[in-house]
Amino acid sequence: MNSQNTELADRYLSFMNIDCYKHASDVIDCILEVTKDERYNNRFWEAFKAKIPQCYYENKSDEKVLYHICSSVFYIEELFEESGHTVGLELMTTCEYQCC
Repeated sequence: MNSQNTELADRYLSFMNIDCYKHASDVIDCILEVTKDERYNNRFWEAFKAKIPQCYYENKSDEKVLYHICSSVFYIEELFEESGHTVGLELMTTCEYQCC
């Protein structure tokens, strides 16, 4: 790899220049926003929110945040589709393809 190409995202070799923590945190932000609406909140989402790693709330980059998102991709996508939250769905798609 050419050292001049360091700004390119490199998912397949090193995840270089991909901020997976930021992607995952943005998805959590959207989940918290959507589940404020009782129509989209349920026992699953209450359990999911209870398991959000403390480092998310402290704004500390940690792989636990990414693992929490990647382990529930299909549920999260369904939440965003059902609620019509297009920004959340786009963020989830980016996170999934670049980081999960």
